[in-house]
Amino acid sequence: MLYKMAITIFCFLLTGVLLYLFWRFRFGTPPDDIPAVLAYHKVTNFEFGGTWVSPSRFISQIDHLLDNGFKFISEKEYLEVIEGKRVGSSNELLLTFDDGYRSLMDKALPFLAEKKIPATIFLITSFAGSVSSWELPLPGRRVKHMDWGEAKELLSMGFSIGSHSMTHRDLTALSDGELWQEVAGSKKEIEDRVGVGVLSFSYPFGRSSEKVVDFVRSAGYGMAFSMYPAQKNSAFDRFNIRRNGVYVIDTSYTVLTKVSRGRLFWVEDLKGRVINSFAILTPLLRGDR
Repeated sequence: MLYKMAITIFCFLLTGVLLYLFWRFRFGTPPDDIPAVLAYHKVTNFEFGGTWVSPSRFISQIDHLLDNGFKFISEKEYLEVIEGKRVGSSNELLLTFDDGYRSLMDKALPFLAEKKIPATIFLITSFAGSVSSWELPLPGRRVKHMDWGEAKELLSMGFSIGSHSMTHRDLTALSDGELWQEVAGSKKEIEDRVGVGVLSFSYPFGRSSEKVVDFVRSAGYGMAFSMYPAQKNSAFDRFNIRRNGVYVIDTSYTVLTKVSRGRLFWVEDLKGRVINSFAILTPLLRGDR
C-alpha cells in the first residue's frame, strides 16, 4: 500500500516538474516593467459557462489586489508605458472587460467608480443595446449588451472604451473586406456614437494572425489585446498584448498569483492557456469556420 502511494506521489511530482520545465522554456515570465492586464467578461450572479464571476467575488478580488499594494492605471497611462513616455511598475495593473455586457452597469462599474479605479470596456458594436446571439446557446448565456447611451455614461464615470469588433467573429477566418469592416468599421462607429477616439482593440476569442495585426495597426489603433498569445511572455508586442483571464473558478488568491508573477504564476499561466484554447469551440460550433 505504501509502495503504491509513493509511486503515485512520485508520478504526481514528476508531472509537475515536467509541466514547469515545459512552461519555463516555452513561455516563461513576462517583463517586469510592463504592467499586467486583467481580462474579465461577465460579472453576474450565475450562468452556464466559465467566463463569469459573481459580483461579491469580483469585489473581493479587486479589494484583495488593493490590499496587496497594486494600483490600477488607465488605458492612456498603460499606452504611455509601452511608448516609453512613463516608467511602468510591477505593482501597476490595467483592468479590462470584454464584450460590454449590460450587467456591468449594475454589478461591477459602480464599485469601481466609487473606488476611482479606471477600466477599459471593449464593445461589440453590432450588439450595442441588443441580446447576444454570437455565444453558444447555453442557459443564461444570451444576455444584453449595453447600449450607446450607457456607453456614453461609461465616459462620465471615468472609464474608457475600446473595440471588440463589430460581430465577434474569428477574425483569422475572414476575407480582407470583412476583416477591415470588423476592425476599422467598429472603431469608426464607436467614435461617431460616443465622440471620443478609440485607442485599443481586443481580439475576439483572443485570436489573431499576422494579417489581422497588420489590419489593426493600419486602422489607427495604438495597441491591441489578446489573451494568451503563442509567443514567449517576454516577447512583448503592443499589438498582441497578453492578458490574464479571470474565470468562474478563480479566487482572490489565484487572481493575485496571476499578476504578482510569484512562485505559482506558471500554474496560472498554463491554466489560462488551456481554458482559452477552448474559445475556438464557439465559432466552430456556430459554423463560422
